[in-house]
Amino acid sequence: MSNQEDSEGGVPCEENREREEISLTEDESGAFHLELDDETTEEKLSSTKSSVILREESEQKEQEAKKRDDRYLYLLADFENYKKRVQKEQLDQAKYANEKLLREVLIVLDDLERAILHFNETHDFEKVSEGLALVSKQFLSFLNRFGVSPIESLNKPFDPACHQAVGQVERPDLKEGNVADEIQKGYMLHGRLIRPSFVMIAKHHNDADIQGNTVGGTVNVGV
Repeated sequence: MSNQEDSEGGVPCEENREREEISLTEDESGAFHLELDDETTEEKLSSTKSSVILREESEQKEQEAKKRDDRYLYLLADFENYKKRVQKEQLDQAKYANEKLLREVLIVLDDLERAILHFNETHDFEKVSEGLALVSKQFLSFLNRFGVSPIESLNKPFDPACHQAVGQVERPDLKEGNVADEIQKGYMLHGRLIRPSFVMIAKHHNDADIQGNTVGGTVNVGV
């Protein structure tokens, strides 16, 4: 009833609107063609175009995200390889750090062995003594090349920064408090103490003990 009233009253119904949007036309050959209303066609094309654009944008973003993930994985793998390479280099460096120093030590050892061999062949103590003195001089020269230098202590004022007193001895010929004897030589490495000199301190007769423990002519002050 309502559809008929719509038709009779001049108000197009849904079916009539569809007929307005879609029409059939016959060409000269008698063939029929489906034609869409211009407004309807434009809306559908616009909707289809928007869908295509959204799909393309979505695919593009997915590709970009995949590229970022691949880039991240590549950088992560490269960094792990770099860490392993650096760790290996550090281990090798620590393992062979003394290679140059040891090569120099071997030269001194060669001279020492030659001196021993010469003594076994000649039993010449004087020559052996001279040879050992040369080896000692050579070894000190080797130490100097690596920044190691002996501490000069004899007849120097006692310095707790580089001397360690092992006792006192009466030495009226030396200034009180100076180093009278060196039990073991000390050494510096590029100006930094690596071993103190163990020394005896000169004192005059009846001088007060450094730590109050007197044994004969020597005062024990600790090692």
